[in-house]
Amino acid sequence: MAADTLTRKTARIRSLLEQRLKLRGATLEQQAGKVGRALPRGVLRDLRAVVRADVAQGHPKLARMVDARTVGLAADRVETHLRGIDPVQDRITRLLRWLAAVSAVAICIFAVVVWRLWSDGRI
Repeated sequence: MAADTLTRKTARIRSLLEQRLKLRGATLEQQAGKVGRALPRGVLRDLRAVVRADVAQGHPKLARMVDARTVGLAADRVETHLRGIDPVQDRITRLLRWLAAVSAVAICIFAVVVWRLWSDGRI
């Protein structure tokens, strides 16, 4: 893979990581370190391969060891996955999960209070 092709792909991935997942960093390596569990395992593996190739690009001997086809396909898979992420829908999903957790706790507390009142004979 030509260095300029890899540079363009990493630039697109960096901008998508910033837009879709709100990950900031000076380099792709820093952004990838902050991803955590936001990406599926396979996409994360592909992202790490692109990061390794990006780091190797700066070293002449390491740059020759990069498999251009594999890194290109990995970058395309990462980019495709990131384009499919909708930040608004992600926020709505997080809000609904939080509300579900709060309501589950409230139901459990209500059940314990009713049981306690029943066991004391107040109900």
